[in-house]
Amino acid sequence: MKLVMSLRRNSSTSLAAGLLLASLAACSNGNNGRGNDESGINTKNGSEGPGDGDDDDPTGDGDPTGDGDPTGDGDPTGNDEGPYDPKWDVGAMPDSPDICLVPNHFPCDHLDFPSEEAAAWRALGLNCPGEFQAQIDYNGHYLALMVHEGQLGTYNPATYPVREGAKMVILSTGDAQDIVDVGSDGNTSLPGNDPGALPAPMSPQKVSDSETCHDNEALVATGDCSNTIADQFLGTAGAFDYAEMRFTITVPTAVNAFAYNVAFLSFEYPDFYGWAYNDIYIAWLSSEDWTGNITFDQFGSPLSLNAGFLDYKDAPNFIDCPLPCDAPELQGTGLEGHGATQWLETTWPVRSGEQITVIFAIMDIQDNIVDSAVLLDNFRWTCFGGTPGTVIG
Repeated sequence: MKLVMSLRRNSSTSLAAGLLLASLAACSNGNNGRGNDESGINTKNGSEGPGDGDDDDPTGDGDPTGDGDPTGDGDPTGNDEGPYDPKWDVGAMPDSPDICLVPNHFPCDHLDFPSEEAAAWRALGLNCPGEFQAQIDYNGHYLALMVHEGQLGTYNPATYPVREGAKMVILSTGDAQDIVDVGSDGNTSLPGNDPGALPAPMSPQKVSDSETCHDNEALVATGDCSNTIADQFLGTAGAFDYAEMRFTITVPTAVNAFAYNVAFLSFEYPDFYGWAYNDIYIAWLSSEDWTGNITFDQFGSPLSLNAGFLDYKDAPNFIDCPLPCDAPELQGTGLEGHGATQWLETTWPVRSGEQITVIFAIMDIQDNIVDSAVLLDNFRWTCFGGTPGTVIG
């Protein structure tokens, strides 16, 4: 597998980690390992935790936050079904670069939640009961966001199996349901979601013509550390049919990286394949060491119709797939006759204990005709021991 970008390497010490685990077992503090941040979440389109102005339970329904979770344990059903043993409480651990301890995670997307937006975050793998909580926000048309249960499509073996739990997220520049329904035209405009400029803190500007933030840390927060967005974005009319999922979270102590899975699918193939400007997906990270895109194709560009990972082409084109050209892997999806990547995996280093903001954003470029989408799943904390970037997986 070809890795895309290269930053510095971290190491982990197995012996130190083993001693640390032994100490945890011997020194349990009696709180069952529950993370020390269960205060809830806020969104611009509806609150899910403290800070929403209804701390005194104005409705009288026993749910003071109004998020459908009366007990505040992240379980909106109010019962004790499901494996809710939480993560290790590592709040008091020393911050050592040689120790990495990944918190436990139990999928919770089988639970019922009061809205598609709330369900989407759990399908992604965030804000499960007893785990580290993120401040979350969805910005986009309600049709652009969908939670899909089970594999996408009918091909065997499954092209797009769920990567965590039972569900995945579909985020689209049109109607997300079109990705599921065979025969969809994939051409839905979503009025009111055409910002033009990228919403802050995202920026298409390169930090340098010759350096990234890995080369020069002083460039952090001056633009896109990866220098990959500008060529696709600048000189166009900007973002149309824009949709994003963004969250802010504190990196758990003794963790030094996160990962997630993404696949890019586009109705623009084959008609607009090879054009200079087309729909793109940006995964933006704001951290102490990086401000910019972190998900790339094998050529180091943002995921788009021209992505180097566009392995499934279910129709011929005049560039690299003459007749016969088909992709049975897309059968049973709305992308029959169009194009898509495989499941991809991005891994990126972060600092233990720092606060990070992550934005998953998809948009039409230049106009709001013809749609693209991403599948998102399996956000997780992990240990960084290689080269950050995106691979097939």
